[in-house]
Amino acid sequence: MKGYDLSYVDLLARVGETNRCPGGKRTVRDIARRLGVGPATRVLEIGANTGFTSIELAKITGCTAVGIDVNESAVSEARRNASRLGGGLADRVEFLVADACDIPFEDGEFDLLVCGGANTFIQQRERAFAEYWRVLRPYGFVSVTNLFYRTAPDPELTGDLADVLGFPVPPHGLADWLRILVPDGWELYGLSTTDLMARSPQVIDAYVDRLCGANLSSLDEAARAAITEQWRHVMHVFNRNHAHLSYMELDLRRDDVPEQPEVFLGEGRYDPFIEQDFLVRSEA
Repeated sequence: MKGYDLSYVDLLARVGETNRCPGGKRTVRDIARRLGVGPATRVLEIGANTGFTSIELAKITGCTAVGIDVNESAVSEARRNASRLGGGLADRVEFLVADACDIPFEDGEFDLLVCGGANTFIQQRERAFAEYWRVLRPYGFVSVTNLFYRTAPDPELTGDLADVLGFPVPPHGLADWLRILVPDGWELYGLSTTDLMARSPQVIDAYVDRLCGANLSSLDEAARAAITEQWRHVMHVFNRNHAHLSYMELDLRRDDVPEQPEVFLGEGRYDPFIEQDFLVRSEA
């Protein structure tokens, strides 16, 4: 299916999709627990999109959060979502149009940077990670939640993905992304992975009908039907893709002193020093 009426980003906004990070609120909860996020924590979200992660972190921890995104429509939607926060939290969450390669904050302003996949689309990643280092306090963290391919997608699927997103998606596996997302000088503090799965076509259709029925009621029948079917096609492509996907939860620490290699690790732990893989018990 080609010739979409709406770009993918505009389609997200039109149908009111929350566009959660991989793992949704469970991932946000785990970030908060792992990295000790609390009311005094200053968080910067890279590629905030509709603001889900920043808003959810503020809800469960009371932290101060700033989200940046290059897309003005996404930032406007994030601001609308934040304005609905109660309990005084609306004043603790802010969203700005800004580029990860030129972050408009002073050195050491943040305790934690979170990113739900925006690094995938940043062309100047070396410059972006230099900015992350600059705006983090010493020993601050970057938490990245990133999709990767557990099994290779077929060419038809990669073509369909490029059509719906408007750009090609590299079929990178875990090792490929770790080479990209763990630059020299950063300490790999923690890594875990979770496998995703496809849902039945009936579940996808029910989700599309529920979302579009709730959020497109102000449109005329023809526009409502066209956008609903566009979103249905997108979601069925994504569903096929999820049969191949997992996601990583990666924590990096800003530390000026290089870490000494660690040899004795538990089964299932990732060894970033020697094997660069998850450890499996030897049968010997």
